[in-house]
Amino acid sequence: MTGMSEDERFAPAAAQPAGAVARPRRPRGAKAADRGRLKIGDDWNAIRIIALSQSNPLKAIAEFVENSIDAHAKTITITRGREHGEHYLSIRDDGDGVPRDEDGKPNFKYVATHICDSIKRRLKTEGAGAGLQGEFGIGLLSFWTVGDQLTMISTGADQRSYQMILSKGQSGYSVSPRRVLFAERGTELKISPLLEGIRTLSGEKIQWYLASELRDRIRQAQVRVTVIDKLARKQYEVEPRAGRSPCCWSGRKSIVPS
Repeated sequence: MTGMSEDERFAPAAAQPAGAVARPRRPRGAKAADRGRLKIGDDWNAIRIIALSQSNPLKAIAEFVENSIDAHAKTITITRGREHGEHYLSIRDDGDGVPRDEDGKPNFKYVATHICDSIKRRLKTEGAGAGLQGEFGIGLLSFWTVGDQLTMISTGADQRSYQMILSKGQSGYSVSPRRVLFAERGTELKISPLLEGIRTLSGEKIQWYLASELRDRIRQAQVRVTVIDKLARKQYEVEPRAGRSPCCWSGRKSIVPS
């Protein structure tokens, strides 16, 4: 070897702590390994994968309800019905609604263009998101497993109602004013038409699932969740009961007048 004296070549190796693993030395002249961050090459393909990752329609409905609870809703109404010959499912709450932009309108653009970078995660980062669950954008995309089109409705500071429309399998979205007699507080999600296999999903099944899946959240938030099945003319109150196993939890049923 050149550049080393005889003493250096035959000197004992430096002692290492017991249990330590010797790290291989990088050969002289070798460059450090390139490092960086992973990036998504095709945004739309990634969004499709996320949207299709939720295959359980009941789980998707539970995520919508969780979004309402995160928005501090105290009353959530899930309605199953038929309108203009098409089956629909709606989730309406009296929560905070969609956060507003600089003009005081619901900031649907932020919701649609920040999938996985949700408002709720930003609140958590700022220390104001205690108790929030999930990601707003990801949960919203799960409508793909329920129906073909989602309409999201919320009220602006001008007390007018606005809506955003998303369609399954399409990357675009549209935002427009919505004509209503009275704008209501909170947010409404309406999914229509429902997929063929979802049309037979009864209000009773939805109630049973929510009573089990969201029992702790519903109890802790003290929120009232009602399922109205207009097709079966029945109404259910989701009532988790302490001290019972999920399979034994039930809800109060009543008849919806025609």
